[in-house]
Amino acid sequence: MPPAVPTPTADVWALPAGNAGTKPAPESDYSVIDNYARNTPEQFTKDLNTLSVYLTSPARSDLAKARSVYAWILSHVRYDDAVYSGRRYHSEETYANGVLRSRRTVCTGFALLYKHLLRRAGVEVVSVKGYARSDDAQAGVPVGPIDHEWNAVKLDGDWYLLDLAWAGTTMKNGKPNDFYFLTEPQRFVAAHFPADPRWQLLGSPVSKAEFDRYPKLYDAYFRLGFDDDFPKEGLIRSAETVSLTLTNPEQPVEFMCSYSRPGNGTAHNLPVSIRRSGNAYTLQVKMPAGKSTLYVFAKPKKASFERVKSYEGIASFTVLNG
Repeated sequence: MPPAVPTPTADVWALPAGNAGTKPAPESDYSVIDNYARNTPEQFTKDLNTLSVYLTSPARSDLAKARSVYAWILSHVRYDDAVYSGRRYHSEETYANGVLRSRRTVCTGFALLYKHLLRRAGVEVVSVKGYARSDDAQAGVPVGPIDHEWNAVKLDGDWYLLDLAWAGTTMKNGKPNDFYFLTEPQRFVAAHFPADPRWQLLGSPVSKAEFDRYPKLYDAYFRLGFDDDFPKEGLIRSAETVSLTLTNPEQPVEFMCSYSRPGNGTAHNLPVSIRRSGNAYTLQVKMPAGKSTLYVFAKPKKASFERVKSYEGIASFTVLNG
């Protein structure tokens, strides 16, 4: 007989979902759910059914269930390339059970474990296979083959997107990167292209050819407030000087740029000229001859003097000069 599940008391478990395509609640609203899931006693983790019941029985909304399962997986399962075999699996449930036992997996394991825990709680959820732009060298060039898997979950009648693998591999200070929890579709498609285009959740789906031309965009691009209408051309053919225009309607920002050569991980800083017009920033960078990767970094602009400045990578482009 499975162990009895504690009776819930926190009313935060009644979190409502929001409008389609928007995140239902700010990060702080999830703290009680996250703490509950992270501190799950091992006695409730022996099988999918028992764990699903424990994680979701306190919930009074599908969103709360979705968050609890997300929080448990990302605090108990780690990404490990070493477990990837390349072999086809015959049963999703067997695969998910294997992840539950080993606590190590790749993207498919995260997606299938999430799917099978949440489905047991009555929430409609799917795993989505597709292409992911995960490397700077992929900026502006075709991405393939299909190499990634993530999830879509239905909350209060609307579908939302999430990527547990990336939320885990980009976590900071032990906290998952919630940019990848219920990400807005127009942002998600910047780096994820599903094999089935309906899982873009966009009114006007992007074609694979369009996706292949995108730059490599990092979540910091959106977190820092840059426009969702991001640059669509990641391959730049230049006669020495590259010009980029980026728009940030949320806050003043400042930039830094660097470059590297193919096959050489060493990055070199580049002088950058910046012209601002309203919320639009035009960056002009003099690039070396030949093929290189241009990295763009940004940070909020402070009114006071900063002795040390901390920038985040927001995008990379492939540049062909000459």
